[in-house]
Amino acid sequence: MDLINMTSYSALLDYENNLIINDNKDESDIDNKSKSIHIGLVNNLIYTYLINKNVANAEECMHKFFVMDNSGFQVINCIYKDADIPYLCEQLHIEFLNSTFEKKNKHIVRTKSKSNLIETGSVYTKTDIATEIVDNTLNYYSQDKEITNDFSILDFACGTGRFYENIIKILKSKYGIENENAVLNNVFAVDIEPVAVNITRLKAINCLKEITVEKLEKISKNIILRNALIQNNGFYNEESYISNEDFGGIKFDTIVSNPPYLVLKINKNKGDKTLSEKIQKQVSFFRNSGQYIYSIEGMLNYYQLSIERMLTMLKPYGELGVICPSSLFADMSATKLRKYLILKNNLRSIKYFAEDEQLFENVTQATNIFYLQKGGITQKVEVEEKDKKFIINIGLIKQLFPDNMEIPIISETEWNILDKLSKTKKLKQIPFVRNRRGELDLTLFKNYITTNQTPYRLVRGNMIGDNNIKDINGEFVAEDFIKTKNQDFIRNDFNKKRLICQQISNAGLKRRLKFVFCNEKDILANSCNYLSSDPLILNKLYLILNSSLLNWRFKITSTNNHINNYELDELPIIDFDLIDADKKFASQNQLDSYVGSLYGLTENEINYLSEK
Repeated sequence: MDLINMTSYSALLDYENNLIINDNKDESDIDNKSKSIHIGLVNNLIYTYLINKNVANAEECMHKFFVMDNSGFQVINCIYKDADIPYLCEQLHIEFLNSTFEKKNKHIVRTKSKSNLIETGSVYTKTDIATEIVDNTLNYYSQDKEITNDFSILDFACGTGRFYENIIKILKSKYGIENENAVLNNVFAVDIEPVAVNITRLKAINCLKEITVEKLEKISKNIILRNALIQNNGFYNEESYISNEDFGGIKFDTIVSNPPYLVLKINKNKGDKTLSEKIQKQVSFFRNSGQYIYSIEGMLNYYQLSIERMLTMLKPYGELGVICPSSLFADMSATKLRKYLILKNNLRSIKYFAEDEQLFENVTQATNIFYLQKGGITQKVEVEEKDKKFIINIGLIKQLFPDNMEIPIISETEWNILDKLSKTKKLKQIPFVRNRRGELDLTLFKNYITTNQTPYRLVRGNMIGDNNIKDINGEFVAEDFIKTKNQDFIRNDFNKKRLICQQISNAGLKRRLKFVFCNEKDILANSCNYLSSDPLILNKLYLILNSSLLNWRFKITSTNNHINNYELDELPIIDFDLIDADKKFASQNQLDSYVGSLYGLTENEINYLSEK
């Protein structure tokens, strides 16, 4: 920010603070009052811009070509005449979205807050990231097709136009399309947030050599206020939802986006009936309208819905560039969408960012940028992780993860290790090993739990230590409980020594898989998982399941705090004939070296996993 705009922005922020504080001396309805003042200030800045540009009938233009909810405007005098007003509007709005006003020590103060972000799902992209996404998406498009005057690109969920302004710059610098032509004919945008749409329109107007009513009207039709996820089809008929007539009904050559990250979940603690009804209505639409197929599994999330929606707005073989949560390529909830992206389109590349890289202000989340061509066939995917690029063959992904098609955030070395593991069977393919959850449901069968000693000790997940069961709860199970179990359990698992692990294990732990043996008479709570088989087989499983290798393999596709049986089923199990059931080890490193060699890992690969 240059000195002129720094001074102007500081003055503007103080001005907004004073307006909000003075208007809230009664301390009632602070949120709505502050929002109204903020909207009015941004509108006045836009009006000031038009006045400074000598636009005739500036007030009439405000009502006609911007989203307005107030009637009067005034020129803002606390900024320099040559200040960059579009930039100031954006900074003021982003600061507002990342803060809240509340009473502290009898005063109204502005504080940092995620409340607006959580409510809207809006997080704003850093300029360098937006530039990278726009540039790469256009590069992919221009590999096969020429970018000409009839080229079209959409900034989906445009916010204040971070992508939009970069599109304008790159179209001129690399493809020779002048700024004014671009905003009038090539570049389109949509967002649901009125202030953000106004700011993006202002950025477009700032590209005009001469501001006319005809050009303002064209820009207001190219940059629209809509909920682009919902298309009128009888479920909705409000103007705020998109229709086939928007953008003249065209489909786009390319789309770039930082879609909203918001789970459509009703927060019962907040008790907002209006918001709950809105969420329920939207969920009903998404699930029942027939417009969505791939993004409606499990808890609905705007970013997944947005990706599916964008693909419907692209031309065949159009290009897509998106930044979104990394869960897209890992979580079970995204499986159907992920498989559609990979198997029915050409997924070109993925760039991963870890949580600690914090790409967004006030937000900590693992993120990725991906590029995709609509249609076509994915044969290989370029992956970038921590500034290292490498290629993954789609055949390897199909072989390793045939059911869910995960593409985990791992290094090239780790992909090479996975390739070696792919040559072995999975636990679920071994018929003589039973993988189950504990037999006593702590809720349904709580009446069978007692502190009186019986032959049957109750083992909960919290009793499982690094090497043994910690006898810390002093609980037993009444003998009558056995009568509730079916013959399958009695025949295969009851009165047998089993290999057990926790069902809940914090995702942040370095070692999540910890298998120990239980006693023959132990009854396992459903906070445990267990494996049952021949004792010799269990001894061999004990060795490999407690290695850093299988702990790592489990962690790369487990994204929550549960250890589910279906996840254990996916673990690679080496040929049991190769394992010495009596193998002794004095340290974790010795065990890791032994198990790693069984799976064909090099010494460097074994050390790499031990360090992780």
